[in-house]
Amino acid sequence: MSETIHIAYSLDDVYAEPTCVSMASMLANTKSKIHFHVISNRLSDENKAKLSSLSERFSHGQWSFYGFKFDDKKFILPAHLTIETYYRFSLPTILPELDRIIYIDGDTIVNGEIAELWNEDLEGKAAGVVSAAISTDKRSKILDLKCDWHYFNAGVLLLDLKKISELYTLDNLPKIISVVFKKYVENNEPWFADQEIINYLMNGEKYAKYLNAKFNLEDIGYFLQFKNCRYLKEWTNFYNYPIIIHFIGPQKPWHLKASFMISGHWRLYYKYKALTPFYDPSDEKRIAEYERREKITKTEALLPIGTYIYFFWRDIFTDSAEYVKRIIGNRKLAFWGAGQHITHIMIMFASREIYPDVIVDGLGTNHGKEVFEYTVQPAEILRGKTEEYFVVLCMESKQVSDTVIKILKEYGYDENGFLHAYAEAYERENELLLQEKNYV
Repeated sequence: MSETIHIAYSLDDVYAEPTCVSMASMLANTKSKIHFHVISNRLSDENKAKLSSLSERFSHGQWSFYGFKFDDKKFILPAHLTIETYYRFSLPTILPELDRIIYIDGDTIVNGEIAELWNEDLEGKAAGVVSAAISTDKRSKILDLKCDWHYFNAGVLLLDLKKISELYTLDNLPKIISVVFKKYVENNEPWFADQEIINYLMNGEKYAKYLNAKFNLEDIGYFLQFKNCRYLKEWTNFYNYPIIIHFIGPQKPWHLKASFMISGHWRLYYKYKALTPFYDPSDEKRIAEYERREKITKTEALLPIGTYIYFFWRDIFTDSAEYVKRIIGNRKLAFWGAGQHITHIMIMFASREIYPDVIVDGLGTNHGKEVFEYTVQPAEILRGKTEEYFVVLCMESKQVSDTVIKILKEYGYDENGFLHAYAEAYERENELLLQEKNYV
């Protein structure tokens, strides 16, 4: 058996069940010994017993509990978070004998070997982190980060406890919080408490090493996430084979109610819940009823219009990808278009293991633009390359598409040499759906 992996959670009684499910999922997928360090001031003895009772099923688990308390008045919190979210800052003080630890939020499922994260080389940095999937340009500016993807989600952290302890003390932490919070107020930006502070302390790549997104897939729903991936194949890897799934939105898997579950992984929660003392036989009936209604009709019974629009476009792009896979043969693939939705088209094609060889655009202002690891090239490079390239048109406007098709025909392409990614949508001629671009 390899060395013990140290894991920290901070929680109260409300989060006892999901944390227990998270622990069970980790134990079920990991061979190494795991020592769980649980920090709380509001966790009942009954729930402590339930957490540690996992050892009856998983003999390689060990639990330690630590009482801790901050002065709530000194720690600024948004309405949806509790003081426990700040307890991760106490780890260097509580566990001075450890060199490193993985901190993980309770609203997670570990669906792979956690040792992969534990064994990551931090290369002298204080923390291993995963870039956030949400749009963070404004936050990055507030925190003086060099680029957007430097802003990370703080729900999964691989910490070098010695190095991170050099960046703050528990005594000066309230002052740091006050200074950073003032910047958020001045910029009218939502406050995510500890996450903003940790990002501020790490200062981007100065103290943080950015890890593969598979270690923190932010499950905000079926909606596609790509901001935390700099490479298209990295997106495919993390989205199809995540190790840690993080339910970051307000709707959690344990909120299985009448509305549509905006999550691609909610069933995993119940798979691992069945391994815990929180298992409830009525869950199976609730899941069966939910799945029955889900099959009746997604557009009327459960699915909000915004989510329906997403599914509409997802199906359009994946149908186009499957068509390209059938006819492309030995030709290379070129995407024409570098507009606002190019990344969504690319990741839907990538979900079918189809990757472009080049991205081109007719607008000179887009030449040199970076899209994932690709640099947008002039469309002129396709001239006379009909045997070498198949072209996917990625512009949402049919009028622009028609103009590009004329250019392609001047380059020597016929109808078998290109496809419009949006073609099926235009065939449906549904003007309302075509106007709902913000959901793509």
